[in-house]
Amino acid sequence: MNEKTHRRPVKGSAATRERLLDAAEGLFADNGYNAVSMRDIAKHAKVNLAAAGYHFGSKENLFTESLMRQLRPLNQRRLAALAELETRKRAPALAEILDTFARVMIEQAVNDQESGRRLHRALSRIFAESDEIAHAVFRKEMLPAAMDFLAAIRRACPTLPVPLAGMGLALYAGCVIHTLRWAVSPPFPELRGDVQPDVGTLMSSLVAFGTAGFKRLASEEKRKSKGRAP
Repeated sequence: MNEKTHRRPVKGSAATRERLLDAAEGLFADNGYNAVSMRDIAKHAKVNLAAAGYHFGSKENLFTESLMRQLRPLNQRRLAALAELETRKRAPALAEILDTFARVMIEQAVNDQESGRRLHRALSRIFAESDEIAHAVFRKEMLPAAMDFLAAIRRACPTLPVPLAGMGLALYAGCVIHTLRWAVSPPFPELRGDVQPDVGTLMSSLVAFGTAGFKRLASEEKRKSKGRAP
């Protein structure tokens, strides 16, 4: 029996793992999950296929890790900021919750343009991708944090029913993704004009827009409730 034939792959360096993640992130973003193979990723990363399998085990795992290597630490920071906000004596206002939901991501994009572009692509893939695997990543990795923020929003807007609050949060999340694009690579630069994509300007506009939207949903619900009253 040839010992070399049955030897387990030697563990590669951290740089090899990062090259695989970089390659996977770009290929998945450009082509979608189903159109990309582990062989494609290994070739693009200039590593052998066995190394890709050793580090990640499956294409699904590599897809998840390529999306979440930025989003997991950002999610942790968002949730920590929300927890700190809710320990204060005064209940957090809606605007504070919406600011906490988005700020760490906007800061990331503004302070590091390349990181911001990767973050925008990762979020776009999770929220817009029709593949079931992308839905599974969202449910596992993003939904728990979203539900914490949804609960905080409902505490700030107690008259807003869960379905409407959930729709409002989904719309606001879409605004956050487009704000990231606005910060790093606006599709129509002429619309941005002379407005500089600094964190303060972007957050002020984003939170004002989101707050107005939630308040309008709440006022519409109040109006409908009065109409249903006997």
